Parts: sequence; structure tokens; C-alpha cells
Amino acid sequence: MANTAASLDYLLDLNASISYYTQQQIFWSRKYEANHEILAQQEKYFAAYEKAVDNANDESRSSDLKMGNTVFIAKNTAAATQEIAEQWGHYKAPKYDEDYSEELAELDVEYDTMKTTYDTMLEEFRAQQEAAKNMTSQNAQDTGLLNQ
Repeated sequence: MANTAASLDYLLDLNASISYYTQQQIFWSRKYEANHEILAQQEKYFAAYEKAVDNANDESRSSDLKMGNTVFIAKNTAAATQEIAEQWGHYKAPKYDEDYSEELAELDVEYDTMKTTYDTMLEEFRAQQEAAKNMTSQNAQDTGLLNQ
């Protein structure tokens, strides 16, 4: 009977741990998914920025690059300096923020690591839970509790 109580206590403790780690896994998964969406948007802004910079550096462009009504870079002119090309890129993709993108990328790694850690821990606890269920069932049978 003592073995049954001990194995049942262990099983209940595992169930509580699974509940807690499931909550943590959900928390980190949601943070990861939300951050990942924002990062994906910043990556689109970066692509637009890069395209604009490349366009500013293209000596064979067939049209003027205008900011409003003002010609920023005339067509068929030499490639822009890096500074001017970056200004043009920021004009064409104003929502792109390099520092913010780097911060999001770092958070993406951190959140993915936490999510993966909790996924792994839950797998381990669920395997232990199955073993604990079997052990509790066996201990209960050995005492005759299940046969009554």
C-alpha cells in the first residue's frame, strides 16, 4: 500500500509539473510567434530598402529617382555614394529599422530557445508520466486494490 501511495504521489507531482511546463511552453510559443511575425515584416521592409539602395547604385537606371517632386538622383548618372544610396533606401522603406531588426532577431533566437527547451522538458515529463502511470497501476495491482 505504501508503494502505491508513493508512486501515486510521484505521478501527481509529474502531472503538476506537466501543467506548469505546458503553461510556460504556451507562453514562450506565443512570444516567439508574435516576435516572428514582426521580424518577418521587418525583413520585408529590409528587402524594400535593399532594392532601393541597389536602384540608387544602378548607373543604367532609365528614370529619375524622386523624393516628392524633387529629383534626388538623375537618370543615367553615376552610381550614388553609399550615404546617398542609404538615404534613398530609407526614403523608400521608412519603416525599416536596422537596430530594431537586430533586436528582433536576437529575441527570435531567445524565444525559440525557450520554446524548444519547454517542448523538450514536456516530452521528458510525459515519458516519465507514462512510466509512473504503469508503476502506480502495477503497485495497486500488487496490493490487490484494483481487484476489489
